[in-house]
Amino acid sequence: MADIEDITGWRDEYNDLERRWDDEWVAYLDQFVNQIRPKVHVSQVLHFIKVLLENEDTLAAMKEVAEWEKLMDARGPFRDDAPEMELYPKDAVVMMNEFWPWFCFKAGYPPVYAAFGLAGVDVASDILRGDLPGVQSPETRAFLLKRYAFIIRADEEGDLV
Repeated sequence: MADIEDITGWRDEYNDLERRWDDEWVAYLDQFVNQIRPKVHVSQVLHFIKVLLENEDTLAAMKEVAEWEKLMDARGPFRDDAPEMELYPKDAVVMMNEFWPWFCFKAGYPPVYAAFGLAGVDVASDILRGDLPGVQSPETRAFLLKRYAFIIRADEEGDLV
């Protein structure tokens, strides 16, 4: 697993990658175009969640996402013109949609939205809301492997993760 615990400057780097749109970035993003995405190692998704929850900016965004999901669970879904839509954490959602591909690129993980942008963000939100005990807990690992079995797989001995 790549050592990218310190994500200082990630957004500037992401914006630079998007602005340059060079061959390396495009090839990375497009490597699974018109193909079935590979299943991602559970340890890679757990690493992503750990970084999300341990860094100030991403943690703040995740807290906003978790609060929104809590509101949606209690009273949603909402129509576009509902007053609750004023509470939608657009900036936090945009941040998550920018962060996951950057993280995967830096970590050398496959850019699979369903594993990182969907499952990873969802489980991080569950942890913040107290629905799951924590990143390192066996319950969280088991939950990822069961609920997201279509895109996440168990690590196997000898796997490079």
